[in-house]
Amino acid sequence: MKVIISTLFFVGIISSIANAASKPSTMRSWKAAKVLDAYVKSVTAGESQLVEHLFTDDLEYYVKDGEGRKSKKEVIKFLKSMKGHTYDCETAYSVLDETTTNCLAKMTMRFQTFTRTDYIYLSSTDAGWKVCKILVGNS
Repeated sequence: MKVIISTLFFVGIISSIANAASKPSTMRSWKAAKVLDAYVKSVTAGESQLVEHLFTDDLEYYVKDGEGRKSKKEVIKFLKSMKGHTYDCETAYSVLDETTTNCLAKMTMRFQTFTRTDYIYLSSTDAGWKVCKILVGNS
């Protein structure tokens, strides 16, 4: 009897661990457009709730004529520091090209004195769509 109870207990623990490990992430089922929308809102409207999940671990973030490449950690830290901050600009974005594995989008933020343009590359990963590269320019 003790063997049966021990076995059932062990099987219960193993199955609960397996179920916990196989739960899909919040964004796993998201399409590229929804991830893009979350990125745009994090940049323009300070919505930073999901920023940890938006990017690949090897994110490349470049600012034209800027300080070089920024890491995922630096980008997340900055976006979190901007929580609740809204820019006074007109924002538009569109998908330029999309396949089953990659997506290229453009976001434009028009301020009174300049325009910021982000080219955003997304990739389909095992964890869902993620932003993998961002090129930022100002004109």
